[in-house]
Amino acid sequence: MTITLDTDSSPRLLPVGKRVHRRGKDLERFLNLWRMALVAVVTVAMLLGRLTRPVAMPEDGVAEIVLGGLLLFGLALQLYLAWFPWDSRLSPVVVVVDVLAVTVFLLGCVAVDRAIVATNSQLFFFLYFFVIVSAGLRGDPVSSRTVARSVPASYGFVVFLAVAWRHVETGVQPDPVYGAFRWDLQLARVAILAVVTFIISYDVGLGASDRTEARTDPLTGAYNRRFLEEFLNREMARSRRSLQPLSLLMLDLDGFKAFNDEHGHLAGDDVLVAVAQSLRNAVRTSDVVARYGGDEFVVVLPNTPGEAARRVARELCRAVPPPVQLSIGIGCMGDRLQSPGQLFAIADAALMRAKQAGGGVSLE
Repeated sequence: MTITLDTDSSPRLLPVGKRVHRRGKDLERFLNLWRMALVAVVTVAMLLGRLTRPVAMPEDGVAEIVLGGLLLFGLALQLYLAWFPWDSRLSPVVVVVDVLAVTVFLLGCVAVDRAIVATNSQLFFFLYFFVIVSAGLRGDPVSSRTVARSVPASYGFVVFLAVAWRHVETGVQPDPVYGAFRWDLQLARVAILAVVTFIISYDVGLGASDRTEARTDPLTGAYNRRFLEEFLNREMARSRRSLQPLSLLMLDLDGFKAFNDEHGHLAGDDVLVAVAQSLRNAVRTSDVVARYGGDEFVVVLPNTPGEAARRVARELCRAVPPPVQLSIGIGCMGDRLQSPGQLFAIADAALMRAKQAGGGVSLE
């Protein structure tokens, strides 16, 4: 399942300083502000360059179209981030737009027979590095892989067209602004883009692996208690804001201590692993299965009312492998609940009633 670390901040256009380090809405606001600032800097640099030339060049019109489109995209994204929750699946889309903006300008220069601008322009070439850095800051493996594959390939394609179509390497006189085409420079650029994007992608992959290990139980592979509490805090806030139900199941393995005493702790560990796998297979991808401690597990069911949670609990009782049996207590989100601890207490009280009744399901 994919967990997004959204800040749940209220609608605003600017990022919240103390939350910029979070991977979510405020980080995208921060990056988008820099995107629009870079567009403004490039626009000013183009205007200053135009003052030094007596006539407008074809690439100026291409740049105006690309920069205008990128500015409109930045404004639209900023308004979206002000009013709607961030979905991590949008990160690769934003990355693709950034890569396309730079590549379209370079290809446009080739199309208007100004291939030397496409191959020698430092200003637009360095915009690729904004795309690479922003992908690294997001820490999203999908976005980093998209950048690692698309950026070197797109620039390599631009160079290929400039040579194969416009024969930029055969120019007799160097351009007064952009100089002459050099194969060593172009090969170095492609190599630098490939190496930097590979490093970013590798680092993001390591970070994703570390975060996964930090939030999962090493024995069962279920989420650990620390992640459970963070996730439940966010889900309770969303439940209150959107007026959606939320249920929590607290599960205990009946007779697990006796099983350990009879068969040994290694066999007990195998049972815990099998139970965790069975629970994950029996719930939705949007639900969270966590090991609460010892032989206790917790299942968080977003957008699930009490009666539906009871049906899920009964299905879980049938899903676990023998010789294990479950006692399950159910707690449901209510107006009086303000913290995860209160919801845990309700589910725990229901679990105690279920165990006192000989096992099964108890709903608060």
